[in-house]
Amino acid sequence: MKQVQVKVSRCPQNHACPAVRVCPVGALVQEGFQAPRVTETCVGCGQCVAVCPKGALHFEKE
Repeated sequence: MKQVQVKVSRCPQNHACPAVRVCPVGALVQEGFQAPRVTETCVGCGQCVAVCPKGALHFEKE
């Protein structure tokens, strides 16, 4: 299964991450305005990847 990863350098870290709200299993968490992190409950659906306006979320390369 593909795992989503966060490229912190692409995340502006100045707002509530819109991708956190679309995760159907709550696998994307954000503390304050820091870059979000992906927990092991990620199912690889890609909804967060599609919604991230900065391209900070991506699938890991196999």
